[in-house]
Amino acid sequence: MEIVFPDIPEYHFILKGLYTDQFASYPKFHCEPVTDFGTTLEADVAFVPSPVAILNSDDYVFLKTGNIFSYFSGPQIYSKEPENHELFVNEKDFVSEYYAKILLGNVSVRKGDGFPKIMEPRIALLNYQPGYPKIDLYGKWNDAASNLPFPLYSGMIRRTLRNLKEIVEEAVHSSIKYALDNSPSIIKDIATMYGIENVEMLKRVMFQFINKNTLSISDEEVESLKALSREMDNKGYRVNKLKF
Repeated sequence: MEIVFPDIPEYHFILKGLYTDQFASYPKFHCEPVTDFGTTLEADVAFVPSPVAILNSDDYVFLKTGNIFSYFSGPQIYSKEPENHELFVNEKDFVSEYYAKILLGNVSVRKGDGFPKIMEPRIALLNYQPGYPKIDLYGKWNDAASNLPFPLYSGMIRRTLRNLKEIVEEAVHSSIKYALDNSPSIIKDIATMYGIENVEMLKRVMFQFINKNTLSISDEEVESLKALSREMDNKGYRVNKLKF
């Protein structure tokens, strides 16, 4: 079974147990990190930016494990100007481009390292930008979602494979527990992979976004995804009824 996931430290951590074949009792999974997502998915199982998940909710069902939410902030804009009609986004930031368009309206987003820049919260924590005023999109999100957590990444399985949904959820759940039980060595390996020198900061960021609700999605997080679906519908995106 094919699994695609964003090439970020958190998903290497979450899926480490699966792509290193730690569990003989589960089907074999081919786990492939992806550096670019289109708006249409093809994989059997996919962990993708939450707006992309909603765009594909006609053909996929949401998984209850392996999802990443932020309870602290949304994407953050660093700029000297109060109004921005063009933003730059890091190539390893898979979320901010979508939320800039959903929450800011008429804004152009370009890949690159220029300013003004927008960064998803996990990248912002790892790459603090001193000296620039910061605008956190969590406030705009709250206008639409009433203090619900901010959806970053969601797991999905094809509707045609729905009979395997529980097995996949159990496998991902076991993989997360395996990573948490072996976190010191796994985080150190991931830091080396990404050239991150501050291993302790990476650990702090990991555990802000990988927690009990990553193991099993909460009712609050389900409502958060429904709020995102409504906001995307209000902004003219094609959305479908969400299935969990």
